[in-house]
This record gives sequence, structure tokens and C-alpha cells, in this order.
Amino acid sequence: MSEQARVRKPSGRTRAAEVTIKDIARMAGVSVSTVSRVINRTGLVTPAKLNAVQDVLDRVNYIPNIAARSLVSRRSMTVGLIVPALGNPIFAPTIAGVEEVLNAAGYGLLISCSYRSPEKELEQARMMMERGVEGIILTGSYRHPDLLPLMAQREIAVVSQDDPEGGAGLVSIAMPDAAAMACAIDRLVESGHRRIGIVTGPTRNTRPVADRLAGARARLSELGLPLPEVAVAETAGYDAQDARQATLRLLAAMPDLTAIACTGDILALGVIAQCQRAGRSVPRDISVTGCGDTIMAQYVDPKLSTVRLEFRRLGEIAAARLLVMLGAAGTAGAEIPVDLGYSFIEGETIASPAAPA
Repeated sequence: MSEQARVRKPSGRTRAAEVTIKDIARMAGVSVSTVSRVINRTGLVTPAKLNAVQDVLDRVNYIPNIAARSLVSRRSMTVGLIVPALGNPIFAPTIAGVEEVLNAAGYGLLISCSYRSPEKELEQARMMMERGVEGIILTGSYRHPDLLPLMAQREIAVVSQDDPEGGAGLVSIAMPDAAAMACAIDRLVESGHRRIGIVTGPTRNTRPVADRLAGARARLSELGLPLPEVAVAETAGYDAQDARQATLRLLAAMPDLTAIACTGDILALGVIAQCQRAGRSVPRDISVTGCGDTIMAQYVDPKLSTVRLEFRRLGEIAAARLLVMLGAAGTAGAEIPVDLGYSFIEGETIASPAAPA
């Protein structure tokens, strides 16, 4: 093969790696400081100049070198987010909320999964700190005892979301989990149900789930319907098989159940599948509720009745509070309200219990 054939001809398009901020300023007909403000999103730029700079950036496919910039500014403009699981759709809207708020402020996002292991979470946090993140958003209450002291020592800003426990000096945001589950119980009781069972996810290492179960117990007790231990089936995880096995145990222990309240939508899908497999029609023979209103609720027939929790808003609040702690542009003195609510979503999986034969 000839040298001419092996060497590709230049396309005529300017290579971004060869372009400096000075070059961009010259090509756009603006000052270097204006280009810097556009790239870093740190100041006001007139629409005409903004468009001129952006046109050049697009033309040369310019990508800022964050690593090089951080050597000068000592700012990585990067935040870490650790969630318990990536396979559970409950975390998708939270991640989206975090990313949207950070992106608007010019921050990048690293995401890791702890698999509900405090040791793994500590490992992931160390990895993020090695990569220079300025702050980390944690998820949940159960963590390694060395994690928060390590982050304090390294002066890493931290916010804990979906965390009802919090801790000294820790900015934490909790969902109204107990109240949401009580709302589901109210809807079942209003429909005439008195023999109600609970299928819950793991409570030992998932405080929000434990709070949902506690909320269901408390509301049933208030209504004069105390929940016996045999009426609660706890799963080992969130696989469909876990939910089905829990449903089998519950129906075997209480064959006259007329309703099952689940601490999560993903569990409710498994419960409905097992009830139908056992010849128990939903909702004719047994009513089922979920909790969360995740995307999974759209993929079950009949449509799942559930309680909507504002997971996207949770992520937005967590990110906004972290940006305040980091002193991001435009956040000085900002107060971020925790305005997280819940509402019952009427589906097709609740009906009045059938009259005894």
C-alpha cells in the first residue's frame, strides 16, 4: 500500500484539540473573557456574543479539558451519586432530577451502585474522591461508619437523599414513606377490606421500606385492624421470584385475605402475577396496591393502583442543596424547600371484597 493511500487527507475542518480559547475568541470576534464566560457559564453574555461563540464552538467540536482546568481552578465541576441499585426503576427519576439540576449549573455527574452494601458504598465513594469530585450525593440511611468521617476529612460536600435518619451535621432529605403507605391502607379500607396482608421489601438495610411497613402497621392499628405477624411477608430482594414466594407464604398463612398492600410497585407486579397463577383474579378476588408510582406500573394489566412519590423532585432537591454547599454560581443565600408530597393514583387493582358465599 502506498504512503499516499495510507495517509488520510485533512478534511478541512479545524481540529478541536488544536484550538485554544484565544483562537475561539478571534474566530468569534469577541474577547477571551467572553469565551471563558460562555464555556464556564460564569457570567452574563449578550445573546449576540453568546451565539457567535457557540457557533464557533460547534464548528470546531470544542470540548473543554476539565482535567487541565481543574489544575488551575482546583475545581473539577463534578459530583458523584451513589444509589443502592441500578436495576430498580425507582431510582431512574431521581437520577434524572439530579442530572438536570447539575447540568444546568455546569456540573458533570458520576454514578455508582452500592448494591446495598456499606462496604461497596465506601469503596465507590473513595473511587469518586480519587477522581476529584467536589461533592457526593448518597442514597439511604445505612452506610459504613468510616464513610462520613472520611468525607469530612477530605472536605467533600455531602447530601444524603431518601434518608429519614440523617445524622449530626449531615444534610439529609426524607420522603414521606410512612404517610404514603398509610394512604394506600386508607384506600383499601375505604373499599371495604378488613383482611389485609403486606408484602414488603427488605427492611433491615432499607430504612424507607421499613418506614413504609411501619406506616401501614400504624394506620391499621389506628383503624382497629391490628396486623398479625403472619400477615406480613418480607422478601429477600426485589426479583419477581422473591415477590412470588412472599405471596405464596402470605396466601398460605391467610387464605381468606381480600387485599395485599405492597411497599413497592416492583413487588406489586410479582404479587399480581402470583395471584393470577394461583387462580385469584385481581381485583375480583383480591385487591393489590403498590407504592411509588414507578414506570413499571405502566406495564401490568390490570393497571396498578399505587401511591405516587416524587422521586424526581427528591433528586432535584438533593442536587440543589449540594450546589448551595459548593457555592455554585447563583446559589448564594438560596433556600431549597423540601416540598415532597404523595398522592393516590387510581388504577384497576382495587375492588370491594366479594361477599362471603
